[in-house]
Amino acid sequence: MKDTPLSVCERNFIIKALGDKKRLDGRQPYDYRKIRIQFGADRGCCKVSLGQTLVLAQVSCEIISPRAVRPSDGILFINVELSPMASPAFEVGRMSDLGVEINRLLERCLRESRCLDTESLCIISGEKVWQIRVDVNVMNHDGNIIDCCSVAAIAALAHFRRPDVTVDGSEVIVHPSDEKDPIPLSVHHMPICVTFSFYEQGKYLLVDPTDKEEKVMDGKMVIGMNKHREICTLQVSGEMLLMKDQVLRCSNIAVVKVTEVTELIQRALENDRQARLSGQKFGFAESEFTESILTNQLEPEEIQITESRMDEESEEEEEMNGDLNMEKKSKVKILDHGVGMIGEGGTSTWGLEDNEMTEELQKEATVTQPDQKDTAHATDGQSAITTVWIVGSSIVYWAWTRAKARRMPNLRYSPQKVQIFWDGVRGMKWDSLMFNLQRDLAMFEFPEPDVLMIHLGSNDVASWNTNELIIRMKNDLKKVTEMFPATQLVFSEILARRVWRGLTLECGEAKRQQINREVGQYVREIGGVVLPHENILHQNVTLYIKDGVHMNDYGNDILLEDIMCCLPCVLEIPNEDKVTIDEDSNEETMETEDKVILTSADLDLCYTLPFTEVNKENMEDNAMQGREDSEDFEIEFKKSE
Repeated sequence: MKDTPLSVCERNFIIKALGDKKRLDGRQPYDYRKIRIQFGADRGCCKVSLGQTLVLAQVSCEIISPRAVRPSDGILFINVELSPMASPAFEVGRMSDLGVEINRLLERCLRESRCLDTESLCIISGEKVWQIRVDVNVMNHDGNIIDCCSVAAIAALAHFRRPDVTVDGSEVIVHPSDEKDPIPLSVHHMPICVTFSFYEQGKYLLVDPTDKEEKVMDGKMVIGMNKHREICTLQVSGEMLLMKDQVLRCSNIAVVKVTEVTELIQRALENDRQARLSGQKFGFAESEFTESILTNQLEPEEIQITESRMDEESEEEEEMNGDLNMEKKSKVKILDHGVGMIGEGGTSTWGLEDNEMTEELQKEATVTQPDQKDTAHATDGQSAITTVWIVGSSIVYWAWTRAKARRMPNLRYSPQKVQIFWDGVRGMKWDSLMFNLQRDLAMFEFPEPDVLMIHLGSNDVASWNTNELIIRMKNDLKKVTEMFPATQLVFSEILARRVWRGLTLECGEAKRQQINREVGQYVREIGGVVLPHENILHQNVTLYIKDGVHMNDYGNDILLEDIMCCLPCVLEIPNEDKVTIDEDSNEETMETEDKVILTSADLDLCYTLPFTEVNKENMEDNAMQGREDSEDFEIEFKKSE
């Protein structure tokens, strides 16, 4: 049975909605539907739902003879079943073209990428090996079966346990689970497929298309990738041509999606393991509604209708009866020979001449023309704006918070000339740098930065060997320059701390200075700029809050001043306004080119005064107002106003 095609009206409606950046289910173009992963009571049974698309994967094993070309390797076999229960387009006992495509994609993504260590499946070389079979059954089809099948297959492989065996000469003894604990499979990485659909010859791009969106697409691209940014498979199908930039953009989006799905799978595996160890309910039975209610057990309930509701109904009945008893009837308006109209509706345009329709369209075009010009003019103006990214850990987050409190999130630059984007992630480590940059570029559609300032690495000082961390930082900074070849790189040195978690103050300070020295020298060699922080010293206790790691308002003011002194040199664009203090009147003023405006009532500014005995007590009081910074991975993404 063939699938029912969409009507022309439905196709045009979907395409028009995509032009307005809207989808039928309300998602954004790069959003996934809700993913739910459940494991069965038996090992290796996994059910994955992606919106309304539902897939069940089951892993089994048996002992067979190995292939002659690889006598010491086990075998991974994948089978995909598309039953008529999922969609009326699928036939029983006959593999469709979609089924063959999914089967080959999963084989290339899982088997050829060597995600499973097949050598560990060998029992006796050349005689007996384990064959791992993955049966993937599509239970409901609502679009994007490939992604759902890949998630179910890799999750089932990670959940499966094979029996333990003992080899006694040529005899192989398979132990049941009550004698010896089953052994998990050796899964090196988790390749996951991400499907992109293209419309209007690649003009519009969607992630995770639904069934209706797949019926109107021009083509699709499937990228199989793991969280280590290694592409395991890539397939492009359909009647379309793609540019190189489109493929690179899709790969950047796939990195973000694969990382999120991998974390979801690992979290589901950990929850299932904890449930099995603690003796709680696990498997599909946990989510089922066990209480059965029969029809004859339900007691009849009285329906109470309020008096106001009854009055409303009676009024409606009177109005209806009044309309029926009206003596005045609608007149028939003659439009043309054989054409008439009853009521107050609009006139029918059927049968009108083409010249009249052309005139109407020309009138509409003259109305919309000025709006299109205004839009084009706004787009041309935005292209001249210099973009600055400031990326880093909680130091950047609290610096942005302080800049916002001082009402200068754009660091005194005019938004028409410079636009600053803050990306501060609390608890962020150096390993997350490339992921965050790709996320900002792909997910949030940031314009490519003209200046990229990176303040990161303080959370890695205690957990990494100094030389290994320096090598890793240099390699990633080189990747950043390759990722943004026209961007000016600025490396903000690691700040001094009073407390290094896991290290003494002397050891942490020595490692920090070595990292700043060697990484800073490398940044200068590749054409970057180093931003030092000579005024932030761990000896000055008044700059820090009570945890000894993060800075108070005084310390953040010094950090902001360092950034604002560095940006004019890099951008070659001076700040348009400067804030000063009038010592005689104690008024805070903002100087502009034309006039001076008193802003002491509007701005809540706090300036860094010299460290003297006079203001020492006030600084210490301010330093005691501490804040606990979370170690959780919370993404704080903000755009300057």
